[in-house]
Amino acid sequence: MLSRERLPSHRAAFIAVMTMSIVLLVLVTPVVAATTSVTVTKYADNNYSQSVDSETFNLAELQALSSVYSNGPVYMQGPTFDPGDPWGDGGQNMINFYGHNGSRVSNITDEVGGMSDGDELKVQSSDGFPLYFGYDNVYTPNSSQGDMIVAWWDSDYGFVPHYTYGMRLFFYTPASSPGVDDSLNLTLRDMEASFDPWYRHNYTDSSGSWPSAKGLSSKYVQYLKIYPPHRYDFNTTGDTVEYAYEGGVGASPGLNNPSGTTVDTSKIADDDNDADEYNTLTLGEYAAQRFVFNVTESAGNIEKLAVTWVGTSSHDDSSADQGATTYIWKDGTGYEALTGDITSDIVNYVVNGNVTVLVKQNVTHVYEEEEDLSSRVATDYVGLVVTHHHAN
Repeated sequence: MLSRERLPSHRAAFIAVMTMSIVLLVLVTPVVAATTSVTVTKYADNNYSQSVDSETFNLAELQALSSVYSNGPVYMQGPTFDPGDPWGDGGQNMINFYGHNGSRVSNITDEVGGMSDGDELKVQSSDGFPLYFGYDNVYTPNSSQGDMIVAWWDSDYGFVPHYTYGMRLFFYTPASSPGVDDSLNLTLRDMEASFDPWYRHNYTDSSGSWPSAKGLSSKYVQYLKIYPPHRYDFNTTGDTVEYAYEGGVGASPGLNNPSGTTVDTSKIADDDNDADEYNTLTLGEYAAQRFVFNVTESAGNIEKLAVTWVGTSSHDDSSADQGATTYIWKDGTGYEALTGDITSDIVNYVVNGNVTVLVKQNVTHVYEEEEDLSSRVATDYVGLVVTHHHAN
């Protein structure tokens, strides 16, 4: 069943008499006007309040970036409210949005350096309403999704600001096969196939939560905000909180070991060959440095933890293992050797909001031939990059 989002002015019948309650409702309901420009901003990876680049484009400038034409009405599927068919395989509630012209979102984001895999795009309306999308939705969309478009022209109302719902986000999908007239249809199944689960949209009411592709078409788009994966390190320009400790540890240190002495964090903020070194003083201990990153992202929304450690290790016994091992704390397991990025069981690596990394030299402090032979570890730079998402 097809339905229309609204009746255009030249098709709607004017109502001559309105009740006083409706008049009062109109008077107190805030009116959101169409937007006539879009501001795109790319934020620093270590400080989400600091922009790397920001540009604002008015209608003419957007048209110069790209002009994409729907060449027909755009349809998006709303919620079915049907427990037997929540994904709308019966074609229920396909809503006609009419024809639109607009600019590709990717052409706009390119103006501030574009996006990389792992970046997240926040599409924000002038009234503050947000929607989030991944790099692939913007730059390498599934054919069931099609190009993301910010529409500035409507076939009934013309250009913004006369197009009162503009600027508006749409998806221009191709036909599924030659000769099949299903182009410009974003169905619930298209949404399921094209968007990660957290980027899909659900409409929730007293009857339940229902998939709604229509909910991905936000009105009054004014801001496009690019957030890269969040970098945590000891650089003072960042917006993050970290702690660093050093000392001697045993073979199986606890979560908070070592903890007695703090590392000179000015020496580990950048990869610049200026390192902080610790050497053991006690027989049987390993030289170690521990780094605690206070992660602000919810563990359930984190997709990847990537640790970088740049440093050196050594032992005064030239015949001993001169290397060090990097570990990460896993709840219920203890420190485990870090062999690559963490992409699963993320919640077990974020303990009380912290990710804890330990670097330990591989041989203990020994005493041989009346001489102390120390274990040593030195850190030049350490950082954590958190790839994460929001949910629509």
